[in-house]
Amino acid sequence: MLKCVFKLWGDILKDTVHIVTTGALLHDIGKLLYRARVVDGRPHSISGAEYIKKFTNEKDVIDCVRFHHRQEISHALLDRDSPAYIVYIADNISSGVDRRETEGETSGGFDRNRPLESVYNLLNNRTGKEAFYPGEIKNTISYPGIIQSSDLSSKYGKVVHDITEGLSGIYFEPEYINSLIELCEAYMSFIPSSTHKGQVADISLFDHSKITAALASCIALYLESNKRNDYRTELFEKEHDFCDEKAFILFSMDISGIQKFIYTISSKGALKGLRSRSFYLEILLENIADEILGVCLLSRANLLYTGGGHAYILLPNTIEARNNVKHSLSKINRKLMERFGTGLFVAYGYEPCSANELMSRTNDPESYINIFRSVSAQISEMKLCRYSPDDIRFLNSNGVDKEGRECVVCGVSSNLIEREDGVMCDTCSALSDVSNALIKDDSVFVVLREQINAPFLPLFSADGDMQFLTPMTADAAKEMLKRNDGKVIRIYSKNAYRTGFSLSTKLWMGDYAAKNQVGTLKTFEQLAECSKGVERIGVLRADVDNLGAAFVSGFIRENEAKDKYKYTTISRTSTLSRSLSLFFKYYINNLMENGEFSLTGKKGERDVVIIYAGGDDLFIVGAWDEVLSAAVDIRRAFSRYTGGALTLSAGFAIYDEKYPISRMAEETKELEERAKNHKYQGKEKNAISLFGLEMEKVHLIDKHTYDWDTFENNVLGEKFALIEKLFTAGGNYGNSFLYNILFLLRQAENEKINIARLAYLLARNEPDRNAPEELKSIYSSFSSNLYKWSINDEDRRQLITALIIYIYTMRSPKEGSNNE
Repeated sequence: MLKCVFKLWGDILKDTVHIVTTGALLHDIGKLLYRARVVDGRPHSISGAEYIKKFTNEKDVIDCVRFHHRQEISHALLDRDSPAYIVYIADNISSGVDRRETEGETSGGFDRNRPLESVYNLLNNRTGKEAFYPGEIKNTISYPGIIQSSDLSSKYGKVVHDITEGLSGIYFEPEYINSLIELCEAYMSFIPSSTHKGQVADISLFDHSKITAALASCIALYLESNKRNDYRTELFEKEHDFCDEKAFILFSMDISGIQKFIYTISSKGALKGLRSRSFYLEILLENIADEILGVCLLSRANLLYTGGGHAYILLPNTIEARNNVKHSLSKINRKLMERFGTGLFVAYGYEPCSANELMSRTNDPESYINIFRSVSAQISEMKLCRYSPDDIRFLNSNGVDKEGRECVVCGVSSNLIEREDGVMCDTCSALSDVSNALIKDDSVFVVLREQINAPFLPLFSADGDMQFLTPMTADAAKEMLKRNDGKVIRIYSKNAYRTGFSLSTKLWMGDYAAKNQVGTLKTFEQLAECSKGVERIGVLRADVDNLGAAFVSGFIRENEAKDKYKYTTISRTSTLSRSLSLFFKYYINNLMENGEFSLTGKKGERDVVIIYAGGDDLFIVGAWDEVLSAAVDIRRAFSRYTGGALTLSAGFAIYDEKYPISRMAEETKELEERAKNHKYQGKEKNAISLFGLEMEKVHLIDKHTYDWDTFENNVLGEKFALIEKLFTAGGNYGNSFLYNILFLLRQAENEKINIARLAYLLARNEPDRNAPEELKSIYSSFSSNLYKWSINDEDRRQLITALIIYIYTMRSPKEGSNNE
């Protein structure tokens, strides 16, 4: 059915939808020229149209760029079905206002040197002033800051030069549309969409253009589906009426079973298994999103967000789109059931909405928020009723291996394969085969219609057909494209723009991984050996606090008496989600490559492995001291990146490398939840919980949970630092001295006599009279502070945590129990 529909709509994809998507992505290109001072003072629509003529002679695309403002299109001699009318109204919806002044004219209302402001400035009732300099996306984090007024024309000139080179290598054809999107993202992400002095300038030119393209493609399909081809009447003359129509659908999907799929593995090849399973789920989600976009005749401009098993897509409110989505996910869920049983399932929901609702311009001030609420409720309901009676009968019909064998990795007993490294199910076998390709910088991942003689991972089309995800070099993928034999469906690359590479999509991926001398992924044992002191694995789980609330209602200005919903629009939501994805899926790699904070003095490349990092979840393993140090780096960077508008909570624990992976995941997840429930000084969350839970009066207590500032400043910066200072100053102090202090501090929680015993211990270990004066001074400070801290409950708790961390750095490599 879908193939027939696709064929019928093929001409639309090639013509109107592709034209308006391309025109919308480039409609404001003239702003770059104007701000770089490479053109005169004409409106940016005129200079932009002349610029685009260098790369395409497609009249409709040029018209979309030339006529996207009301005062210009009203007098333009355009056909009534010109796609320029679609881009015109999409531009107005995306910006949320109908601009009355055109940038580039001598109105006095614009400042061409105004920088892009941070989207976090207004989040959660903040009034920040941070901004960015113009430039391209680089692997180092672009932090916002206070920017003094200056001439930015030279920086814009560099952007114009680079984007011109990029456009020269792109064909303006549908199979290159993702390359165009990526090029715009690379060079327009730190450029403000509008420099009007009366507007907030926190929407980048890329985010504005991308949302404009998403809206335009939906409008084209919506009007075509309803046989309304007089665009001038529908979108220009009756613009206000159209903005009340529910022409769009906010679609969302969520993959259930992620945690179990990733962690239900044995210790055999555990780290490779974790990495490859996490990667597979990420690609699975992206491919499903691309399949849905494909059957709805849309590009990735309509993909608002993917990460952590979730996705949001803007669709046209047409019967074709609704039916295609239902059909596609029904087929894909059946294939997931055949392959993974009840392990993985895609729940989804969608809500029709109007342009005015997307702009928060209705009588109901929460109309925009209610769109997200409805979609979320639908997904929750679908998760409760996953399977039909036919599905249940199918699940019950699946057998097990008659010889009683099971997969050495995940333990299932069906679809088994005999291998040199043991019996594996077909899924674990495939994941094992591709694991080494995941850490190669030159790998791309090609989705094929046919299996070739190479390792592959299973993916599924919207029609339920099998697809084959195969890693290969970029050169090999190009050769396959040259043969043009129809095998290639799409290509995914990691963290690298491949402009001019047809059918290619760049994915941001947090994929940093410590490698051994032969270039393969370090094992848990090798990572543990890289630890300072005791050889143990550190595990960090973290996610953003209140992220769901930030997406839904973070831009509501609670302190304003009227129009407090004015910043709650789809453009700002999209900008926020992309900013978070950029941090967790891309910038985090550079944080691991260039570690700054250190417990033990080691900086630079971390001996850690990112299992996954998405918009709302983070899992890192590695040498225990480096994982804990990395946690501090991540928190500091995230706080600076968001201006403190968002916070992180984390769980951290230390394990023997042979401890079961599933238990590591469960225990650190519990610690993360304890951090999220932490309350301090009238605040909550924004915390880290360390080590594990301890039994106290029949309750499990998290004794080592702190808000981040207390942990960094008091536990590490004060108490850990003082202990370290003594032990690096010399003197004959061994681990037994610290163990005795730790024992007495712990006992002092219930019996205060142990504080007196501690005072005696400290006095007995004073340096002798012949010791260096510096050591005497340091020990005096150490002794007096330890006693002072011991008599205060909170200081004593912090001191115990600091002692535990320092003792780990001092212990012999193999000392300790399995679960720390």
